[in-house]
Amino acid sequence: MASGLGSYNIAISGLYVNERALDVTGHNISNVNTTGYVRQQVMIKNAPFFTVSYGNQIQQMGLGADLQQIRQIRNSFLDAMYRKENMTMGYWEARYKGVQEIESILADPMGEGLQDVMNDFWDAWQELSKEPESLTVRAIVRQRSLNLVHTINHIGSQLDKLIEDLSTEIKVRIDEVNNITSQIAELDVKISNEELAGGTANDYRDQRNLLADRLTKLINAEVSDTVEGHMYVTIEGFAVVKPNGNVELHVETEKQSGVYHKITIGKNGVEAPLNNGYIKGLIDTIQEVEDVKEMLNKLVSTMAEEVNKLHRSGKTAGEPPSDGQDFFVSAMAGQPITINNIKLNDNLKDLNNIVASTGGSSGDNTIALAISGLRNQPLINDKVGTLSLDEFYETVILAIGHSGREAFNILEGQTILVQSIDNNRQSLSGVSLDEEMTNMMKYKFAYDASSRVFNAIDNMIDIIINRMGIVGR
Repeated sequence: MASGLGSYNIAISGLYVNERALDVTGHNISNVNTTGYVRQQVMIKNAPFFTVSYGNQIQQMGLGADLQQIRQIRNSFLDAMYRKENMTMGYWEARYKGVQEIESILADPMGEGLQDVMNDFWDAWQELSKEPESLTVRAIVRQRSLNLVHTINHIGSQLDKLIEDLSTEIKVRIDEVNNITSQIAELDVKISNEELAGGTANDYRDQRNLLADRLTKLINAEVSDTVEGHMYVTIEGFAVVKPNGNVELHVETEKQSGVYHKITIGKNGVEAPLNNGYIKGLIDTIQEVEDVKEMLNKLVSTMAEEVNKLHRSGKTAGEPPSDGQDFFVSAMAGQPITINNIKLNDNLKDLNNIVASTGGSSGDNTIALAISGLRNQPLINDKVGTLSLDEFYETVILAIGHSGREAFNILEGQTILVQSIDNNRQSLSGVSLDEEMTNMMKYKFAYDASSRVFNAIDNMIDIIINRMGIVGR
């Protein structure tokens, strides 16, 4: 009852509720800088009432205040938007970083890259056409050819190293995904146990949601919460987190090269349908590097084939002149010439074996002039037509530049969008010190008022017990 001694319960309820509200306010203030923390709010409700009758009147008497729940101020719609845009930002972040690596390897058009050493190579043959009998100029041709071969092989090895690094990063990121899903599954159990026991698990929920945010940047994960409080994480319908635990992703690699091949879900070997997120960006970057290698192989093999054809058709400067040999060869016998194995013929250490003429006579510059003119000859079939070697290389650089500009523009836009959504989330879910200080004052005054009620009732009881009935004694 709320009469007599029972009135103490009303004051006690006010003390208890406002004390808990002060605890929550202090918890919010102490976590103002905690990443992923969502502010909490105490929901206060009326305590159950009872009915009393005075004569012909029936009245309801309240029993004070009660704590309904300690809720989080979170907007699930903003969370879903953030995670969707965050995975797109992760994808383009990986793509942009990959294109930057490719550009730094080629060092074109602003640096001293393949285009510069190719120009030096063609210019050396042009100079030899002016002095076809000069051993000094032949030495320059050989030196610049060695420089060209070294640059091409270095680019090939660097592109292969980039693919290996990307494959390694994919493995690291997949391990991170598995670690995150494992932690989400563990938190799911803790949240379920805590809430089934009648408690609140808001801090666990903050940790779980922060992990979900990190996960969606890595893969195209779809996150949903059940009414029972469990979190489901799926990839195109394949569950990676469910109430009974998590399912790990695995990376399969090529047996010979050891580079990334595919990503599977669980032990059944089903390929994971990744179509967004940072890891998908790494996968597409590997494909882009492979495409660049294929184009460069086409350029190098065509150049080597055409130079070799002309070089074989002439005569050396020896006495007597002999038939010319291949100028470029493969460092791996029996293998076609690529950006990884192109080599200068060892026989060209004898400068007389560098062919400049058709018949070997002094002053004949036919072959040297023809080789120097290859740079402007339409030799490579492309989707836009038949291009010269220089023009084809320009299309390679332009394609990479276009890819880099596209990745930069989209990444910039996505970063602004994600930041805007996160700002909206923080304006709702973040801790405002001004607001919390106001709440602190509000709950503090309410606590003091409840204590005054307690004292007033105490005085009333004291009068009833100790002072009533003593008049006239």
